[in-house]
Amino acid sequence: MSSLKEKKKKLREEYKRRRDAFVGQLDTASRNLSFRRPPSPLSRLIKQDQTVAIYRSVGSEAPTTRLIEYLTEIGASIALPRVTEDGHLDFRLVSGADILVTGFRNIPEPDESCALADPDMIIAPLVAFDRSLRRLGQGGGHYDRSFGKHPDVPRIGLAWSVQEADEIPTEPHDVTLHMIVTECEIIE
Repeated sequence: MSSLKEKKKKLREEYKRRRDAFVGQLDTASRNLSFRRPPSPLSRLIKQDQTVAIYRSVGSEAPTTRLIEYLTEIGASIALPRVTEDGHLDFRLVSGADILVTGFRNIPEPDESCALADPDMIIAPLVAFDRSLRRLGQGGGHYDRSFGKHPDVPRIGLAWSVQEADEIPTEPHDVTLHMIVTECEIIE
């Protein structure tokens, strides 16, 4: 394994521990109030008729349930990620009636019968980030490949402030974000 890949692996382990510890000490009310509504700079980017690709949070990831509810309330279409058999990520339109199935890494995802979506915005999870809008994901490259397929679509990272690193090492395939939203601030 290259030293860069090893460095990224160690960063993932460290920042997952930090995230878990941070979220573990939050009371339920504080956790539920975080990320409830998008901050003004993000809400200005969201239009009623847009399709917003957003992840369904798992574990200690920045929560998305309330944000998905907000997007639905304003009339945006919601698309959730689905990992395909060939390891790529596509986005599928979902509604409240759609049933999610257990997918890649036991993450709930839309059934393949849900229509494919062409997102107008992608809100992505991350393990760590830096002030240069670099994102460290889970390590599969799924989101980076999706960003490459949709180069003109705004890429927003959602994270807890404790996930900020001094510097995220990058490889040629890594794609930077346009904005990162934490419970404390917006980084553009």
